[in-house]
Amino acid sequence: MERPNVLLIVMDTQRADNLSCYGYHKPTTPNIDQIASEGAIFLNNIVPGVWTLPSHASLFTGRYVSGHGADAHCEYLMVDFPTMAEILGENGYQTVGFSNNGWVSRKTGIARGFQEFYLISRRIGKKKVVEWFYVEEEYFKGEGEEDRGSLKTINVPISWLERRWDHKRPFFMFINFIEPHGPYWPPEPFRSRFLPPDVTEEELKSLPKLRSTEECIDVRVGKLKLTKRQWEIEKALYDGCTATVDDRVGKFFTYLKEKGIVDETIIIITSDHGDVQGEHEPHIEHHLCAYDELVRVPLIIRYPDVVPKGLRIRWLSQTLDILPTILDIVGIKDRKYWKTIHGHSLLPTIVEDRPVREYALVEYHTSIQQLFHIWRRHPEYDIRNFNYWIKAIRTLKYKYIWYSNGKDELYDLEEDPGEKRNIANERKDVVMELRRKLEEVLMSIDQVYYGDMPMLERRREQFGDEALKVYDRLEAWGFYRRVKIPKLPSEEDIVI
Repeated sequence: MERPNVLLIVMDTQRADNLSCYGYHKPTTPNIDQIASEGAIFLNNIVPGVWTLPSHASLFTGRYVSGHGADAHCEYLMVDFPTMAEILGENGYQTVGFSNNGWVSRKTGIARGFQEFYLISRRIGKKKVVEWFYVEEEYFKGEGEEDRGSLKTINVPISWLERRWDHKRPFFMFINFIEPHGPYWPPEPFRSRFLPPDVTEEELKSLPKLRSTEECIDVRVGKLKLTKRQWEIEKALYDGCTATVDDRVGKFFTYLKEKGIVDETIIIITSDHGDVQGEHEPHIEHHLCAYDELVRVPLIIRYPDVVPKGLRIRWLSQTLDILPTILDIVGIKDRKYWKTIHGHSLLPTIVEDRPVREYALVEYHTSIQQLFHIWRRHPEYDIRNFNYWIKAIRTLKYKYIWYSNGKDELYDLEEDPGEKRNIANERKDVVMELRRKLEEVLMSIDQVYYGDMPMLERRREQFGDEALKVYDRLEAWGFYRRVKIPKLPSEEDIVI
């Protein structure tokens, strides 16, 4: 086999700082730790977007968020730029994807180019469901101990390798686990593993089930505030979710070793974003901010032919660098693929221990999606409080966050890694320097904008016809402008 296989695993909503291989004091990831010890771990890996759709779009196109246009205002990835699956497929790879999350599908355009792509369903009671927007409430009524699809999401790829892989061709396999995305409720034995010893079953059942359509919105608008104790338990449950996925990754890694193909496979483990867990109130979950608990995520690469064992790389990287890194390693040099890519190959960092980027860029565009959810639940709330967009530039020392409403934030990450002390007023010289650099970077991007195209049909399916009247209100106030929908991806997802 001339080219290696490629396995790309996304742990949805996995922040970096609770993986034990990233220095966490709890043993959450023994299997991923082993994989990391046999390859490279990137300690300062930053996502370009703060939620699933834009981050996956950047992952697959190698472009910044404003360069592909898929975000909270336009909930589709358009066909203007080649994707990882298309490029690898055109160069001899057998491409297949498995997703727990409906945002990562053909209907959103994210799965464009995969020769086979499967949405992995799970059962809640007697219902067979696929994660689309948020987790169904029935999951939290104590009906069994099933996970949220992660075990099936490992068993199905193993079955695919046994039955459908053409061994004459290398495979490109993508796997998205919805875990540890909230609400945090891992199956046993992982649920109890990290909880405080004095937690009672009654206390667990009384926790707010943090969902973006319900309690997360309440937190954002000040109607709900979790106690320090509640956050301690929530974080322990999050650790259990991380440990659940680690167990599944370990099972798959063992399978690859038993089949003798693990060293012929580039293994990449990363995430699309993290989660805010009480560090910067009223922010919670993801959306609407760009703090490190949200934008710093794991990146681990194992491939013995190229990647030395035990590398711990402190230089900056971004998840949009994964596509050019893969192309560089497998030897795809055709300029027609590289010319649309904004990211940088990390191969020089791996081989020569030198940086390939001096900054990381994070973007969050107009928040129509969140305005809809806030008004749907709290119709009298003044949504102007959240009507902004964000541009952030991060170096190893500083992070500067620019808000369209005039707010500036500057953090010295060496002295204040938790971003607790905004020094923008004290270090205006640094603010101006980073603002100039940020503008220079933004002007270098061939930006695209497709207009406001939320997934109205999915909102109707989820919340009913009445919920769509919220968009009428948003349109009346000018927060949302309807556009004529162009032709969108027509391929149907296969649900198994």
